[in-house]
Amino acid sequence: MEKAMISIGNIAGQQARKDDKVQREARLAIAETFDAWIDWLEDEAPDQIEEMFFELGCFASATNRRRMFKHAKAPEGVANRAQEQVDQWKAEKEAARAAAKAEAASGGETDASNNTAD
Repeated sequence: MEKAMISIGNIAGQQARKDDKVQREARLAIAETFDAWIDWLEDEAPDQIEEMFFELGCFASATNRRRMFKHAKAPEGVANRAQEQVDQWKAEKEAARAAAKAEAASGGETDASNNTAD
């Protein structure tokens, strides 16, 4: 039984390594195609370049955001716009967390004036 479990573990490990390799190759293919896509956007939909950089910047780590906005085709000002959005999301998350904490501290009681029927 122990030998069978070891064998199953080895097979699962091999499959996981294969899957990881496939995903690394897929990410590399996207990265290698990125500049060609931006060049196409410049010709076909130049207004979408700023939006694309903005959206990527909103979801990138802080380090990757700084790196990304050094790209030659990153429009000026989009870095600030993305940072403002990230800061807004952080503030909203903190406010929601504080509100949830306050509600939990009050025992989940609600204001009776909010419970009226229309």
